[in-house]
Amino acid sequence: MKNHLLLFTFLLFALFPFIGCDKVEIDTPVIPDDEEETPTKPDPDPDNKYYISMWNYLPLGERSEVDAVKEWVDCGINLPMSFEYYWWTDKSLMFKLLDECAKAGLKVIVCDERTTFTRLIWEKQDKGEEAGLEEFKKGVADAMADFGSHPAVYGFHVGDEPYADQWEDAVTAFKIVQEAIPSLTAFINMLPYGEDEWFPEKLGCEGMDGYKDKLIDFINRSGARIISYDYYGQCSYVDKEYYQDLYMKNLNLFSYVARETGTKLFVTLLSVGHLWYEVPDEDDFRWQLYTAVAHGAEGVHWFQFYELDQPSASYRDSPINRFGERTQTYEDLSYINRSFNLNFAEKLSECEFMAVSHYGKAYGRFPEFNSNNELIDIQLKQDVFKDTPELAVTKWADKDGKICYTIVNMGRELPVNFYVFCKDYLNRGSHYEVWLAPGQMVYIDKEGIYNN
Repeated sequence: MKNHLLLFTFLLFALFPFIGCDKVEIDTPVIPDDEEETPTKPDPDPDNKYYISMWNYLPLGERSEVDAVKEWVDCGINLPMSFEYYWWTDKSLMFKLLDECAKAGLKVIVCDERTTFTRLIWEKQDKGEEAGLEEFKKGVADAMADFGSHPAVYGFHVGDEPYADQWEDAVTAFKIVQEAIPSLTAFINMLPYGEDEWFPEKLGCEGMDGYKDKLIDFINRSGARIISYDYYGQCSYVDKEYYQDLYMKNLNLFSYVARETGTKLFVTLLSVGHLWYEVPDEDDFRWQLYTAVAHGAEGVHWFQFYELDQPSASYRDSPINRFGERTQTYEDLSYINRSFNLNFAEKLSECEFMAVSHYGKAYGRFPEFNSNNELIDIQLKQDVFKDTPELAVTKWADKDGKICYTIVNMGRELPVNFYVFCKDYLNRGSHYEVWLAPGQMVYIDKEGIYNN
């Protein structure tokens, strides 16, 4: 996720918890008709479409494979990125890791330097265009022969954050890797949209619309099945309102691309303090995960999981510190991941994302919530909090094609308290009082309201 990590690799080549939703008896306003203990082992059920992953970066051999898989399982991770495999690495270490993942019911994104677009670039620089391309293809074929048939393998990592001058090589590398074993899923992560001066130069396009077109073109030419990006401004110490809006703009942009191309949306979220970003706590993890899901994400990666033994840029409090110990960050992240897996992953896996709107304040160019177009209405409970809550209201279609909803508190500091009034087949005339902590979610369908 950070370019100094990619450079390091390149040089090596050269060389719900609290929530209450109680049904209450109050006068319903006139609304016109409108059509026990959280388990630690993730559910290996292939019908669960939600994936929780993390950025790894450690090379194979630095950490016990058995211990690592237990750390991932206990943290609610069901699609880990493997440790890094290089040409000098003992292959048996990767096989041992994959075997342990298979035992735990995990699928794995294999991080093998032979399948990365930076490897393609290096081979071409070293051997020339044609010879370098053939050498890269050979490396990909070898990687697939080594690890591609293992039942724990989900796919192969192709790289991270290609810039404009790397873009065509990223397209080429991705297409080669994806076509090598079509039954697997290649993975690449993109830079986020930014409003800095550097954005047009680094990405070779202008604005949100220009980046949308560029991403759609990448998917169409490469055959990508996942569109992924990273963004951390939601945890900024400074200019919080601006960066929260930019966080939502990225969700808007990438969710649009996913819908237009039929790809899965993955979002890389923050799990480590660095630069001007805070160390996330339980509320921050909840807010990040549930706002991402509410805007159409089907997978998240947490950046980063292990603290590297080369501290820089003020990196601190990774889930696993440099001594191999679980930190408070780990405990908070584990609780939120496992709570989502337990409470919402199965239920939302049966639903199709349709649209999202914002109540109270619209961020990121999303539309404002309009009860005239929905089967629910929302009203603030004025005697508790005077400020209008900021909510993400997502419309879904359940497995029977019936409309259902999730509501997420987009406030960062305070819980919210409001009423939800239901219409039509969502139990018309019923109403609920809802409390949501920062980032917390509630689900409403024809059966009623669900929060745990």
